[in-house]
Amino acid sequence: MIKALKEYFVEWWIIIARPILFYTKLKEESWKEQSLTFLLFSSWILAAAFSLAIFIVQYLPIGATLVTGIIGFKFLLITPVILTLAFAFYMITLLIVGGVLSILFGAAFYAIGFILHYIYLAFGGQGRLNRMIQSSFYSSAVVLFLALPAAFAVVTRYGWLELSLFAVGFNIVYVFIAVYVYGLWAVAGRKTYGVAKWRAFAGALVPVVLLLIFGFIFDKIGLRKLEAWIAPLK
Repeated sequence: MIKALKEYFVEWWIIIARPILFYTKLKEESWKEQSLTFLLFSSWILAAAFSLAIFIVQYLPIGATLVTGIIGFKFLLITPVILTLAFAFYMITLLIVGGVLSILFGAAFYAIGFILHYIYLAFGGQGRLNRMIQSSFYSSAVVLFLALPAAFAVVTRYGWLELSLFAVGFNIVYVFIAVYVYGLWAVAGRKTYGVAKWRAFAGALVPVVLLLIFGFIFDKIGLRKLEAWIAPLK
């Protein structure tokens, strides 16, 4: 498992730092193989970060109230029980969040690959759907940056960051992800379909615009609900 994680992060760094090199050397194989494994690793690593944030933001304050007034030897006696319950709740949360993210990211990046395939064909490119979906799955590397808002949520909950700044931080990270993945999709499209650079970037605009629209809607609806959930403890 440790070896697999090490290999994942080596590949992740190449995608983020040297995407042109990565997509140039990428050999086509079924999207159901290594690229799907990469996407699942991205989903579950992010799920681990989200689950930890949920544990600290929600479970920890609740648990603290249950042991209020218990000190000394009595606290030592119940420590194994507390740790066992904490681990159980974390794992339950991780399984739920990991499953949801795997399905959502899998469907989303598959749809993006499907959309980009037909856009680049319309632009006169020559390429295979399988290769575009494979490339799209590897672009899921950007989702790990969503761990930053999870960290922002923790520090906001405990009063180390103002609630208004959480929204600013979230939006900055989201726009950064949108811009970065735009570049990844454009590079993947150029390498897969052999289209001109301007066509590669023009084609990738469609899913990026959809991504930004989703972000705008989430900012107006979802983010407001999230802010109530991570409001600083009193």
